[in-house]
Amino acid sequence: LDQLGMITLVGSQIWWTWEVEDVFARVRNGEKMAMKDFSTKLTGQLLELTTMVRGDLSNLNRKKINSLIIIDVHARDIIDTFVRDSVLDSREFAWESQLRFAWEKSRDD
Repeated sequence: LDQLGMITLVGSQIWWTWEVEDVFARVRNGEKMAMKDFSTKLTGQLLELTTMVRGDLSNLNRKKINSLIIIDVHARDIIDTFVRDSVLDSREFAWESQLRFAWEKSRDD
């Protein structure tokens, strides 16, 4: 909670994107339940945040956690849609439509 709110949100989104890409890789490697397991993990994280926001927090920290909850609920809903619709490849439109930017590693090398 000591971090700035916007920096925390950006870091959270970058990490979530990496985790989703990792889930797609795990599915390619034969872990058929990886997306469903990730959904369960995200739900657990939301429960932890909900517990935190109900605790004794300053007004500013409560706002930070509320913002994180909003973003994380959206992220969890996307993954639940992937589970429901069997989106299991990073090249599918359902995933690509969530991305706003792409990092071309070859350009950075």
